[in-house]
Amino acid sequence: MYSVSNAYKEAIKEAVQQFNIRGNIGSISFTKENILKGSLTVQWQCSGDDELQIGSVYISELNATFLELNLDRYDYQGKIITPEIGLEVDGAYEYIPEGVYTVTEAEWSASGITVKAYDNMAKLDKAAEGLQTTGTLWQIAGMACNACGVQLANLNFNDFPNGSRAFSIYPDNDIETYRDLLSWIAQTMCCFVTANREGKIEFRKYQTEPADTLDRFHRFKGGTFADYVTRYTGLSVVNMKDQTTSYYGLTLDNGLTYNLGSNPFLQYYADDARREILNALAQLQFVPFEITGVVNPAYDIGDALMLPGGLGDGSKLFCITKRVLRYNGELRLKGAGKNPALASAKSKVDKELSGIAKSKTNDTIQFYHFTNSKRIPVADGEEKQIVDIRFTATKEARAVFHAEILLTAETTVSGITYNDAVGTVQYILNNETVEYSPKETWVDGAHILHLLYYLYVDAGSSNRLKVKLSMTGGSVVIEPSDIKACIYGQNLVATDSWDGIITIEEEAEDWNLTELVFENTQDSVTVTSQNPTIRQIADTASEFMLQILNFETVSDRLSIITHADSKQILTEDGLILFTEDGVPVYTEGE
Repeated sequence: MYSVSNAYKEAIKEAVQQFNIRGNIGSISFTKENILKGSLTVQWQCSGDDELQIGSVYISELNATFLELNLDRYDYQGKIITPEIGLEVDGAYEYIPEGVYTVTEAEWSASGITVKAYDNMAKLDKAAEGLQTTGTLWQIAGMACNACGVQLANLNFNDFPNGSRAFSIYPDNDIETYRDLLSWIAQTMCCFVTANREGKIEFRKYQTEPADTLDRFHRFKGGTFADYVTRYTGLSVVNMKDQTTSYYGLTLDNGLTYNLGSNPFLQYYADDARREILNALAQLQFVPFEITGVVNPAYDIGDALMLPGGLGDGSKLFCITKRVLRYNGELRLKGAGKNPALASAKSKVDKELSGIAKSKTNDTIQFYHFTNSKRIPVADGEEKQIVDIRFTATKEARAVFHAEILLTAETTVSGITYNDAVGTVQYILNNETVEYSPKETWVDGAHILHLLYYLYVDAGSSNRLKVKLSMTGGSVVIEPSDIKACIYGQNLVATDSWDGIITIEEEAEDWNLTELVFENTQDSVTVTSQNPTIRQIADTASEFMLQILNFETVSDRLSIITHADSKQILTEDGLILFTEDGVPVYTEGE
């Protein structure tokens, strides 16, 4: 619910309210005198009409007929509308914004100019096929918003289920647009997405605490209320790898089952991410309803209400999933839900989300894309990884790596200005550094780095290509989603399961070990004779690289070399020999 004053909350419950409206179309202001009475409606929605949904990404819509505005008939298209509705409180109006909308249609008639406008969620209907990236859900959502020219409202996702996890997107997915991508992210966090009143893209939870109480005296036409509580106790996920469905249920599993479909974020991770969604979904228990009441623009979709009196039940929660506000008219609120008694029936949404794997043949050219979800600065003298793509091949394959990278170069380092900055690219295929290292020289400003490399991989191989960039004589910055890279070729398939590899990288400053140098160190070893117990012992150890450790003036007087079937020990002074019965005999050295 939009934050309003206590005086507003009292005034909205009075018998009579006085409203006003104001706003702008582009740079032109309008008031209630410029709107045909009863023509302005704003519709918000976060779920379907029949079922409570998570992961929804509905576009909000504004319709209005305007009068006597100083705009040419062809100037409406693409104009931004920002309406505000005010309630008279103590002799002044307290205004509440109703969103940010872009005009898509304008029709002239004798009544005025009728416009249809949509909010910023429509800007996310931008192609994102073949998207491949890695990061937290907040980073990936920010990348999507940045790519579509909109702003993400959430500062982080720490309060959402799975909000702090890191995920990867693989090419074998059902993501066609960035709005699809946000839908899967929201589903993974058991929430929905909307463009808020400021026009920013906001991930929002369904509220489980009442935002307001609306009694029967402030509800018109009685309303309709279900005789059941919508609740979920089961969850199913389609596994793209083998086209099976995994089911998860609560201990007491007697409610509805929610089908997540082939969520790309839940294909390669442990069951705990899926169960975290189920536990959050189980907290959403609402009674479906539909009412008409006094206009209150402070209500938001996702708000929970108490509706006591009349046909309502004052002990249950009613969640707003659809809100249709008509200025100088009425407010229609609806809460969608399904009857748990139908838990055994397969709903229309279940069928739509069942998921069908895309059939691929070996002769098809497959594309595996990558883009960066976070900002990458590379300082002078520094080397950083900028691309990381995994792919597999069913047969021996020749593939092509291609990338276009937008970057900004700076040639001033610590107050010293160089003539140019040199960037060196290093390819690493399956942890082996490739003997091909292209370089490029930049002056200050924006540049495009083009990369092309041919790959040869074995049949039945799982491969990983990393690209690193090092700088000398300057630095560069790569902004989020400014790396467009892909690997493509025949006989390639997506990695269908986790390969068991955990890669951990950490940067550390140089270690100074001078204080740990041992000078004039003396040691002594005492050897005593014992009757040895014969045991068969074998061990194999790989090399230990101790390049970082530099011990000076350290000596030892005894080194022992032994073997399982050996009968002698070599010392600096000579040999210790064993007799047939295993008794050691000391022998002076030569």
